[in-house]
Amino acid sequence: MTEKYDAIVIGAGHNGMVAAHYLGAAGLRVLVLERRPTAGGITGPVDSLPGLAATVTNSPGSLEPKIVRDMQLEKHGLRFVKPDPTVVVPFHGNRAFVGWRDPKRVHEGLERFSRHDAVAYHQVIEFFNDFARRIGVSLFAPPPRFAELAARIRTPRDEADFAAIMFGSIRELLDDWLESDEIKTILAMLAQACGNVGPSTPGSPIGLLQRPMSLASSEVAAEHDPRRQPLRGSTGLPIGGMRGIAAAMEESLYSTGVTIRVDAPVTAIKVGTDNEVLGVVLEDGEEIDAALVLSNLNPKTTLLDLVPAGCLGEEIETGLRQLRMEGAAFKMVLALDGVPRFAFAESDDYEQYAGCQFRIGPSMDYLDRAYDDYRYQRPSQGPKLWGLVPSMTDPTLAPEGKHLMSINVWYAPYHLRDTDWSEQKGPFIDRCLSVLTEFIPNIPDLLTDVVGFSPVDLEREFGLVEGHQLHGDMTPGHMFSFRPIPQLSGYSTPVRRLYLCGSGSWPGGFVTGLPGHNAAHVALADLRAELADDADLADQAAAEIGNRL
Repeated sequence: MTEKYDAIVIGAGHNGMVAAHYLGAAGLRVLVLERRPTAGGITGPVDSLPGLAATVTNSPGSLEPKIVRDMQLEKHGLRFVKPDPTVVVPFHGNRAFVGWRDPKRVHEGLERFSRHDAVAYHQVIEFFNDFARRIGVSLFAPPPRFAELAARIRTPRDEADFAAIMFGSIRELLDDWLESDEIKTILAMLAQACGNVGPSTPGSPIGLLQRPMSLASSEVAAEHDPRRQPLRGSTGLPIGGMRGIAAAMEESLYSTGVTIRVDAPVTAIKVGTDNEVLGVVLEDGEEIDAALVLSNLNPKTTLLDLVPAGCLGEEIETGLRQLRMEGAAFKMVLALDGVPRFAFAESDDYEQYAGCQFRIGPSMDYLDRAYDDYRYQRPSQGPKLWGLVPSMTDPTLAPEGKHLMSINVWYAPYHLRDTDWSEQKGPFIDRCLSVLTEFIPNIPDLLTDVVGFSPVDLEREFGLVEGHQLHGDMTPGHMFSFRPIPQLSGYSTPVRRLYLCGSGSWPGGFVTGLPGHNAAHVALADLRAELADDADLADQAAAEIGNRL
């Protein structure tokens, strides 16, 4: 017999689990299907080195406090530790900026590079906060159409600020505010989180707008609120690493009555003659029916690979096929036989620096050159490294006396010119280790093993199309109602009751949970409206779950 649920969520990554929570909390019988042997997606475990509990993502710096509260994640085991300092940004010449939790120490750290910039740094942050308040775009709802967004730009000042953020570069913007290359670099690296951009790329300032828009969207009193960190870092690191977030979400779903099945790859979405979703087909041929399906997969995978041909219309199908991915993320996991020591650290304080996040990209020119390599389809000669040693704050993540270093690297283009990753992975790992050793000189003495995941590996293991961890850049042309394409920006698709809930939808990637939150609420609202219009005309699949909504 064919199994039947009210709703199916394809993909047990963080957004899929968030969506499943809200559907289950509304009273629906929900099934989550995951092709990998464990839930969590890129927040779940990655097969790396024996005894090391690694994940693709490093930090929960964007996890929305509202979602933590709604899913009662702390009740279900999520715990944070608060390293101090929170972040280290090393520069050439054995110098570094250290981000302490004490604002006075932050000011003193910035002042070592520029007394002017110690004040102006916070003015830059407030510039983005103020702009987010003025445009009033909520991250907790479908995005406004571009015409509506433009209508919110009312004054000449609004226009100037809109142009600087959407059309200018982060280098140009920071040149207008700051004088120190080092402090510019600290902010430029944060802006680059929006995707594959360099400091000189038009539209790169939008990377500093995401958290201000979140703050303008939702006021939640929460101890863990990374949005309020002036350094835009995480307020804490989860016990268990990022796996701790995935595990707490699993427990939350079980408490809501949601079913999770792993090792259950979906190979097709069933669509009826009236272009309504009917359920899914698994790799082994099993069929599971549902009146509602949400997909946490890349929009291209969901609609071009799983949905039958002819269901989308030529315009949407063309738009999806032209949607660029071109990832450039590379993952490294290092097994260490001791505590890494930054070159700038004194002999008696090096362990506290090893316990927080680090960001290596020592100058604006360095970051631009790294991006230029990506543009010309070659692995960066001087890559940007973001990492941490999570076993410093949670020793259970590595064998006793050993440590795990987890590093995310840019730029490693999925498409390489005149070569491929089977040839380039080893040399690129060596290059990354060389850069790392420049700033952490004892790495060669500590390193016992290393494994790397190219963008091709990330695609194969996690389904990240072309290795893009964000399911597409979060630059102006791929945000708001342009994400993933204008015809699909509201989470719904041409197939009735099929919705997109992954990072390819608004407001994009990072470990926020927002696409899952928003898609679930849109799907529930649509279903309620459909039933309210005329219960007699509602099809049987929808009518059967109407009483539980």
